[in-house]
Amino acid sequence: MPNAEEPLMDGPKRMNRELALMLEDKENLQFRNMEVEPNNIYKWYGLLMPDAPPYDKGAFKMEIDFPLDYPFKPPRIHINTRIYHLNVNERGQVCLPILEVEHWLPTTRIDQVLQVLVATINDPQPDNAWHMEMSSEFRNDPSRFNKMAEAWVKKYSERRPTPEEIARFAKRRKKKMSKD
Repeated sequence: MPNAEEPLMDGPKRMNRELALMLEDKENLQFRNMEVEPNNIYKWYGLLMPDAPPYDKGAFKMEIDFPLDYPFKPPRIHINTRIYHLNVNERGQVCLPILEVEHWLPTTRIDQVLQVLVATINDPQPDNAWHMEMSSEFRNDPSRFNKMAEAWVKKYSERRPTPEEIARFAKRRKKKMSKD
């Protein structure tokens, strides 16, 4: 992990290091099946598995797009699975202040960004909403909001992989990465 005295690495080198650290992290159970697009370190894919209702019954495909000048500019995160969430718009863009240019720090690591993402999905933030109507519903009629979010999870989310499936995926990914 970089400290204050450590110089910033160039993008690809730093992304490879951050990816390696994340792949070693067995504690992060809410972001799984991480992989990199072949021959493109600037695009990562994964499966978001929130642990708070109503999102804890599904899994959500997501992608991370890093700019060529990362870490000096923030990555973009998209949730590719439809989700009824006030901080995610219909195109899957997530409203996270940490990713706004004026708040981004080059020392911010992607695992920190993903921790904020998971926290936001688990606990919607009405003050940073993409959807004002949904934010109002969340504040004024939380049971209605939760019913609608639960219905969307049931209808659109990915099936949550079993621990065995996650282990098989990790084994295949490791074998694939050792070939590269």
